[in-house]
Amino acid sequence: MTSDGKNFDFGILVHGGASVDKIKETNEITRSLKSAVSYGFDLLKDSSSNNSAVDSVEAAVASMEDSGVFDAGVGAYLTIDKTVEMDASIMDGRDISAGSVGMVTGIKNPIKLARQIMERTDHVMIVSDGATKLSKLFDSAIEDYPHELNEKKMKEYSRLLKNFRTKWKKNTKLMMLSSMACQEEKNHQQHYSTVGSVAIDRDGNVASAVSSGGIWLKMHGRIGDSAIIGSGIYADNKSGAACATGYGEYTMRLCLCKFACDQMQSKNSAPLSSKKSIEMLTKRFGKNTGGIITVDTKGRFGIACNTISMSTALITNKNQKPIIAFGSD
Repeated sequence: MTSDGKNFDFGILVHGGASVDKIKETNEITRSLKSAVSYGFDLLKDSSSNNSAVDSVEAAVASMEDSGVFDAGVGAYLTIDKTVEMDASIMDGRDISAGSVGMVTGIKNPIKLARQIMERTDHVMIVSDGATKLSKLFDSAIEDYPHELNEKKMKEYSRLLKNFRTKWKKNTKLMMLSSMACQEEKNHQQHYSTVGSVAIDRDGNVASAVSSGGIWLKMHGRIGDSAIIGSGIYADNKSGAACATGYGEYTMRLCLCKFACDQMQSKNSAPLSSKKSIEMLTKRFGKNTGGIITVDTKGRFGIACNTISMSTALITNKNQKPIIAFGSD
């Protein structure tokens, strides 16, 4: 209960990325979504602890990073140089503090490093070697991970490289092809893009977190919206929280998550703010460009995308069984 005497509904919503094709509802994906959202909600419902919304979203995203099912953490895609460069960020709506990493390598959970930056440094974003070196200073809080080039990843890398080599005359075309893939390639995709979460705790605090390995065959040094506060995520107790997925270059240019939160601050509900945000994305850049999840300060959650599908999972104090969905409805 807050100081003004209002009881807030609480809960957590996660996404496993938007897809231009219908996502196959496999046991692996469903299990990963359920685990992630359950880990996050268990922290929220424990009234004997001081766990907050930011603890919840971090735990949920870390779970999806560990799963290997999505393009984050263990499952991160390869760059053109056969390396892994990951982006992640987290934001606490209580004081709009934020932490962000870009181009980070050699660790298992970029989202945990982003939170350490938020809470233990005077900075917001640290990238590349700076982020990797910093991870060594946080004792056992950050687990190393070698990201070995296993057969499965190398097979996918070689197939994409062969098929798209002649189509890289323009970088935006390269990114569209490697992230969305041609029609004949879709059935071979094993992972489903960026992962993220928004939550509201029993005190009415909101938070957002996101993690991504970026797009297949991206250029060395490319940083996407998942590292950019206001684009890939935003959270403010005065409005709500948002987390985006999809075509990062477009999301960055629109500052999509800040736009969604501004909509909520203007008294629009989370569902309506999500809808308006994706309508703007579609109007400016067309269909099959992304999705967004939101929560407002009244505990209402929103989901919207202009792609064929987007995997999500939701748990609230009113319905404590995970609600799994693979579309925007």
